[in-house]
Amino acid sequence: MKTVTMSKDGRLTVPVEVRRQLGLRGETELVYGVDPSNDSIVLRPAMVLYREDAWAYTPEHRELRGRAHRDSAEGRVREISEWQLADLAD
Repeated sequence: MKTVTMSKDGRLTVPVEVRRQLGLRGETELVYGVDPSNDSIVLRPAMVLYREDAWAYTPEHRELRGRAHRDSAEGRVREISEWQLADLAD
């Protein structure tokens, strides 16, 4: 484990190897938490999400998406034409 130094103003610099590993570039928002059981600070990259897109990240939708990926990986897929897809929408 490597160390970083906190300035007197409380600023930390994330080492370049960590930024590269996490794909952090330029100014990046991070969320933080404290894990008292490990006496640690946890930083995670944050992403702004529009409210109207939040449905895609609910546990229910994530489970449906996971099931769809498993079905696809196991060959349980069905191809349909554009007109068949349009009929489904009607």
